[in-house]
Amino acid sequence: CPSRLLVGAPWDGNGQGDIYKCDVGLQNSSCAKANLGAAAPWLRSSAGHLGMTLVDSKDGGFVVCAPLWSQECGTSVFSSGRCVQLNEELQLMGTIAPTAQREWGGMYWDVLGCATLVSPCPLPGCSTYMDIILVLDGSNSIYPWEEVQAFLGNILGRFFIGPGQTQVGVLQYGERLVQEWALGQHPTAQGLLEAARNLTRQEGRETRTAMAIRQA
Repeated sequence: CPSRLLVGAPWDGNGQGDIYKCDVGLQNSSCAKANLGAAAPWLRSSAGHLGMTLVDSKDGGFVVCAPLWSQECGTSVFSSGRCVQLNEELQLMGTIAPTAQREWGGMYWDVLGCATLVSPCPLPGCSTYMDIILVLDGSNSIYPWEEVQAFLGNILGRFFIGPGQTQVGVLQYGERLVQEWALGQHPTAQGLLEAARNLTRQEGRETRTAMAIRQA
């Protein structure tokens, strides 16, 4: 009985990726492309490099991932990755959204330097924009504060700020928690960046990160 070899081809199709099924042990063996893009059209929307990760699943099938798959939502791009579940015949059984950003909504967490970004995930079709809460460490362990202000301005400059678009709030913590500004308090990018430049450090000898994230 000939063996079968599955080969991930993450650069296939201009980076969309695919997998190939190859027979092993037969004379004149060849490989057949799975053409997963036909079964999962979302693969064609981004150079996600499907096949970069390929593992067996407990049900006898396989899980193939496109770790660089991205989704545009308004003026923002979420590079969350995506996986597909296949049966033994390489037929598509379902799509697996990553735990960091679930396709059907939830929370998106990303730790960026001294801040934690907490925002709702986009719903299918990007029908909503983002409400973002930035949680800043303002304790004595963060120095110099000017680098935090520059970091904050750099992050905020990447979002399209405006009514009905992206809103940003900021919590700062050390020994205590302070809401620097609420969602929608600064409805324009210019006002938001000005607030970031004028943000002062709360200080404190303790760093109560868990308290701040729970509050956010």
